[in-house]
Amino acid sequence: MGGLISYISTSVFHQTNTKPDLRSNVPLPSTIHAIIQPSIIKNRALFIVGDVHGCYDEMRELLEKAKNATPKEMTVVFVGDLVNKGPKNKQVLDYVQESGAYSVRGNHDNAVLYQCLSYQSDTNYEVSARYEWICDLSQENIDYLRDLPYTIKIPSHNVIIVHAGLLPGKPLEHQNLSDMIVMRNVIDRDYFDGGPYASEIAGGSPWIRYWGGKDHIYFGHDAVRGLQQSTFATGLDTGCVYGGCLTGVFVNESGEIDSMLQVKAKDVYKPVS
Repeated sequence: MGGLISYISTSVFHQTNTKPDLRSNVPLPSTIHAIIQPSIIKNRALFIVGDVHGCYDEMRELLEKAKNATPKEMTVVFVGDLVNKGPKNKQVLDYVQESGAYSVRGNHDNAVLYQCLSYQSDTNYEVSARYEWICDLSQENIDYLRDLPYTIKIPSHNVIIVHAGLLPGKPLEHQNLSDMIVMRNVIDRDYFDGGPYASEIAGGSPWIRYWGGKDHIYFGHDAVRGLQQSTFATGLDTGCVYGGCLTGVFVNESGEIDSMLQVKAKDVYKPVS
């Protein structure tokens, strides 16, 4: 992805207490937590984009709008869920790969990877109608999905990008991988280790209410709540695939938003369930 990047690798992951992602039997990426070094992003504009979900036309329009808004070269980072539900999933993957942009793994990227690997490994595997489009993906597309990290840290901007969220009070290397792609809430009561725990379902409170770390977290996943903004976290899933809009933000070296750009969805590609 996008040229030079340094890594907290899978081998390091296996030396920590981080729980693996057990939601589906998919391989871990070679990098669990990626780091974009200051030398890579120096003198470039950082543009972070919400959940695309295969909305290729809106993505291209937003990136063109962003390009026209800054005199600098851009480093583009997506918050995951590049694909699924929308109309032009392969086009999104092809473009993101070719452009050198970065992305983290979302729960839908994870689900698509599971479908692709099942389809490849089992000649009798029946792809459901909602995933028929995966049959057109190239091996390069599949390899790209396989290697999406769970987080991307940008130390020069005090920023971490994750798809769904992080459990407050835990070091990054001890976060549960499943939480990072599905959590929405924190339930503040005793659990096995005597602390709050993450939840993807109703109940509890949005996790960003508890987040007070030195890094500003940019995430997606929660289209129902839409744009979320707190002192130390910003949610960018504004439901483009549901007929909402695609959102991107320029972020300065303090981790704060300098400006926000949005493109209205051209259609309701997926009704809200």
